[in-house]
Amino acid sequence: MSLQRKAMRAFTLLEVLLTLAMSVVLMGLVGTAFQFYAVDMNVRNMDIQQTQLAASVMQMIEDDLRATLHSEPADMSGLEELLSSSLGGAEEGGQSGGSSSEEDLSAAGISMEVEEEPLDAIETTSLDLTSGVAVLQTPGLVGNQYQIQLDLSRLPRLEEYVQMMDDTTADLQDVPSDLKTVAYYVQSDEATGVLDSLAELDPDSSESMSGGLVRRSLDRAATVEAATMGNISTLNQTGDLLAPEIKSIEFSYWDGLTWQLEWSSDEFGELPLAVQVRIYMVDPVLAATENVDTISALGPDSMRVFSHIVRLPMAVPIETEEEEDLSEAGL
Repeated sequence: MSLQRKAMRAFTLLEVLLTLAMSVVLMGLVGTAFQFYAVDMNVRNMDIQQTQLAASVMQMIEDDLRATLHSEPADMSGLEELLSSSLGGAEEGGQSGGSSSEEDLSAAGISMEVEEEPLDAIETTSLDLTSGVAVLQTPGLVGNQYQIQLDLSRLPRLEEYVQMMDDTTADLQDVPSDLKTVAYYVQSDEATGVLDSLAELDPDSSESMSGGLVRRSLDRAATVEAATMGNISTLNQTGDLLAPEIKSIEFSYWDGLTWQLEWSSDEFGELPLAVQVRIYMVDPVLAATENVDTISALGPDSMRVFSHIVRLPMAVPIETEEEEDLSEAGL
């Protein structure tokens, strides 16, 4: 009787196989759920990190653009009128008095006629900050669709003096000054330029080169000297690799009517009223699902775009020929 009861309590082979199959299916469903949750959390984490990185980079570019300096020629007409009236007095005797006042002004070293020498316009289409540098005749802004260089006025910080005394790198020797030349461009992965300082801390990494957004900030006098003396290779290796995650950057310049893809303050005579900045990063969904090798081959449609428009406080509208004709007609 006891043997029959034991035989009735045992599991059959079919029941064991069904139980194992259901366990495998259940574990597979649980593993898929965990994997989906991990990928989703990774995508959300990368999305937040990219948003914070884009906000920080945009804020840095905005601070530099808003501090862009552009010097205007001094208007000496009021001083010339004052000196002419004080030296020549009232014009008596027609042209004789006028000629005597002009002679007095010329003797004092003052010229009534202001001769404006034409500036040599910089070809912004040939601007390539990875292989050269464009030096403006007067502080201002020069850039094209993918690179920008500007001269900004900012008081030096105290740590810049300490860095100058302790700096033993092969970069150009920067000096604390209130006139800096700042450049932004994206360095490719194969380019020989700015080194990634964080990659040197990784013992498994044999190369410290990396692509990404580069910011170079140097004294304007040091930049001009490096460009004129032909020290371009050292100049291109000077700067900071801000974000290797940024794959591309684009700039456009508002002149009051249309968006321009190129700008030179020497050519236009003024700063743009606004600058639009776009940065491109790999979409978090593709970055979490695709391999690293395939991400580099993705097109612009698979990129995530962050856009921001910065208004330049020192910019003034450019007078067109129609406005000059209307002003001459008294309208």
